[in-house]
Formats: sequence, C-alpha cells, structure tokens
Amino acid sequence: MRRLSARAWAVVIGLVLAAALSLSPVVDQRAEGNYASLFQRALVTFALARTLNGVISVVQGTELALQPAGVGLTLTPGEILDPVNDLVERFSWIMLGATVSLGIQQVLLEVSAWWLLKGVAAVLALSLALVHLFSHAPGDRPRRVLARVFLVALFLRFAVPLTLIANDLIYQQFLHQRYASAATVISDASDEISRIGDTEPPAGSEQGQGGLLGSLGKAMDNTRQALDLGDRVERIKVRAAQMIEHLIELSVVFVLQTAILPLAFLWLFLQGIKWALSNRIHK
Repeated sequence: MRRLSARAWAVVIGLVLAAALSLSPVVDQRAEGNYASLFQRALVTFALARTLNGVISVVQGTELALQPAGVGLTLTPGEILDPVNDLVERFSWIMLGATVSLGIQQVLLEVSAWWLLKGVAAVLALSLALVHLFSHAPGDRPRRVLARVFLVALFLRFAVPLTLIANDLIYQQFLHQRYASAATVISDASDEISRIGDTEPPAGSEQGQGGLLGSLGKAMDNTRQALDLGDRVERIKVRAAQMIEHLIELSVVFVLQTAILPLAFLWLFLQGIKWALSNRIHK
C-alpha cells in the first residue's frame, strides 16, 4: 500500500461509501416513497381537472332567466366560464405530460434499482478504491478507463433516485403550500359553481293574486329575482377568476416537478460527478 494524502484517503472513503449505498436499499426506498407521493398528487389533480371540466360543461348548458315586467332577461353562465374551460383543457394536457414524465421516471427508477447495476456500481467503486490504495501510477490509462466506466455506472445507479429525493425536498420547502392552497380553492369553486348552476331563481308566490296586492307582490318577486340573479352572476365571476389563478399555480407546480427540476438535477448530478472524477480520482 502506498502512502496516501488526506485528500486521497477522502476519495477512498467516498468510494467505499458509494459501494455501500449502491448495495443498500435506503436510497431506493426513499426515492420510491417520494415517487409514490408525487404520482398520487398527479392522479388527484388530474381527476380534479376532469371533474371541473364536467361541472363547467353542465353549467354551460344551463340558463339563468328573469322576466321583469314581461321582458325576458337570460344569461348563460358558459359565457363567463369559457376562459376557465379553455384553461382547464390546456391544464389537462399539462397533467397528461406530467403523467408521461412520471411513467418514464418510474421505469428509470426500476433500472437504477436493478440488482445487476447495483452490483456493478459497487464492484467498480471498490475496484477504484483498491487502485487508489495500491497503484503507484495515478495517471495510467487503466485507471482513467476504470474511472470513466465508474462514472457511467454511478450516474445510472443514483441519478434518478437522488433526483426524486431532491425534487421532493424542493416541493416540501417551496411548493407544498402552493399546491395545497390551489387544489382546495379549485375544489371549493367547482362545488359552488355546481350548486349555483343547479339552483333555480325563486318563484313568485304572489303572482296568482289580482289587483293592487298582486301587482305589488309580482314587483317584489321580480326585484328578489333580479337581486338573486345578480348575486349568482357575481359569484360565478369571482369563482372563475379564482380558478384561473389557481390553475396557473398548479401548472407551475407540476411543470417544475415533472420537467424542469428533474432535468436540472440530472444535469447538476452529471456535472458534479465529472468534476469529482477529474479533480479527485484522476489525481
């Protein structure tokens, strides 16, 4: 065994730890749990979007009608909900892309936990550690080839699990509150719009009476209906604005979690391994 510097010993210890982690199920179990949580959120959100789309479709087929003084006034809620419906359709495509991305990540996660890959990564790590301990030619070609092969194996073994773990940490720290708040608002808004669409304007109870009392009763009834119609229209407008805002929030969360963050973490992981190999193992 040749005499090693403190830096070389740190590299050897790191390689031994990499071999142990490669054979251990700890990283895989943590990544699988994070993946299951993310996939469940995606399923729930996709179902929420489809439910909202169904509610809007039903409400768009209804009419809010009022006939004060014999003049008909009709409002279709779909006129207000059209922008929301368009956004829901686009959001459904985002969620479809998110589920496809998650399906790809699941396959890659299974590949990373393959027993053969785990064994190969561990053997390469231990072999490189032994080379560091006993080789007196740190720059020789076999060592460089072994280091490059180890780079590929290490990337395949840990890139996806560590990406899922880091992704979940970002979600818990920065995105969880956004997701929970947006999902709650959209669910509540969907329920309220469904109730608004199902509710009929109050019928006049005095229309059957004649004379002055009948006329007054009909006028009061028309006034109540007008106020009720205005209130219902305003509530639909408010809920529509809230849904647009929070659908965008959910889109941001899932685009980050299923597209931008995985690619960013994979790139950073690869760059970090390259830097470590070029500055530590090759020396």
